[in-house]
Amino acid sequence: MGRKIKQRRGLECTREEGFTLLEIVAVLILVAALLALVGPPIMNRLDEGRVKTAQAQMAMLKSALDFYRLDTGTYPSTEEGLVALARKPEAGSPRWRGPYLDGPVPEDPWGNPYVYRYPGERNPESFDLYSLGADGREGGTGINADIRLPSFEEEGIYEGVMEY
Repeated sequence: MGRKIKQRRGLECTREEGFTLLEIVAVLILVAALLALVGPPIMNRLDEGRVKTAQAQMAMLKSALDFYRLDTGTYPSTEEGLVALARKPEAGSPRWRGPYLDGPVPEDPWGNPYVYRYPGERNPESFDLYSLGADGREGGTGINADIRLPSFEEEGIYEGVMEY
């Protein structure tokens, strides 16, 4: 591996071959440039995936809440919360036939609990259910924006459906 180099006095020394500092720096600059080009689109895809996961989890929670309501005649109170879907509330209805979830109540993709309110502020006839987004705080923009189930009135979900 090493090459012997003769010096003037006849002494031999070996020189290890490898990369020079300049070569290493050039490779690091190239890798950094590639990451700068490829990194943001990958991060955007990850963020989009988290938003879609939150939407899917909230749709599943909405279905569980609807089954809860079919059995008990009402949605769980804000105080009972989403936990009422996984285990019977202490002061719960005798008609509770859950659990309505397979396992515990999921957290949003950023590790925060979903916000649940009944009756809802946006949906007074129903409930509000939303994720606080990446920052875990109300409001925000972009990835930090709250992710909500659509308001039934906004989306026209119950348009033309008879009320009981």
